Amino acid sequence: MLDAVRLVDSIIDEIDEAFGVTLERDWSRLHGGDESAAFACGDIVVRVGPTWRRDDELAWSNEVALAAAEVVPEAIAPLLRPNGATVVRIDDRPVTLWPFVVGDRADDRDPTQRAEAADLLARLHRALAVRPWRPKPSSGAPTAPTPDLDDPDLDLWLRFFDRDHTNVQALHGDYYCGNALAVDGHLVAVIDWDEALIGPPERELAWAAWEWGDCLDSLDLGPALEFVDAYRAAGGPARRIGEHDLRQLVRERLRRESAYSRANEPEDTEYEARRLRAYHALRVPSGA
Repeated sequence: MLDAVRLVDSIIDEIDEAFGVTLERDWSRLHGGDESAAFACGDIVVRVGPTWRRDDELAWSNEVALAAAEVVPEAIAPLLRPNGATVVRIDDRPVTLWPFVVGDRADDRDPTQRAEAADLLARLHRALAVRPWRPKPSSGAPTAPTPDLDDPDLDLWLRFFDRDHTNVQALHGDYYCGNALAVDGHLVAVIDWDEALIGPPERELAWAAWEWGDCLDSLDLGPALEFVDAYRAAGGPARRIGEHDLRQLVRERLRRESAYSRANEPEDTEYEARRLRAYHALRVPSGA
């Protein structure tokens, strides 16, 4: 379990050699990170990933972060090794280094931060849309079956969605308040690019709007649709999505999260119940 991971001196020695740095030995564990352990060592953050995370997959995600950081100041990019790589494998876990950024977890209930998040996502998408991307290496993430969430109507709609949205690009992949930092009520950083992927920007816009709209419990999609409008006003390249498409794309993500969490994380029955409630409540009637 990652809770048991510690930066013992032998691991720090290997990191120092691989990255050509001298880490402080007096580290502290950072909060957050569902699948990775993060440690602050002075002005450097050490992230230790799960054993199933492949090096080439993580290196690809780091390339996305590096590209975004060239254009968007809030995008935090990984440190490079002397050979230009960003990952080293130690004790069968991928290790990356990142600059430490002062800030608190962003607040998706703060209207100012929500508006800034929409603007930031628009700028990230614009920055990542200007270059071609090689396919992302396959993920080693285990998933569990979710027969209780089967929905042929949703599956059919998603096939049509992918057919009609061929303008794909690199995306952050997990754009929510837990992966953003704020200072004095304003966003200063977007972090954790491990879930970066290639896809239509509308897919990420829907999920980001749902998350930043804080819709899970209220099921009120008004704030999410306002997020979409703010993103579009900021020049985001994704097409505007209405309530119907928002519901469908959010349900796709909720189902995928359930498949992942059932296979990888200690079961949180209360959160899973909320997620399942939302999945079923957002269902679009057949033929709609």
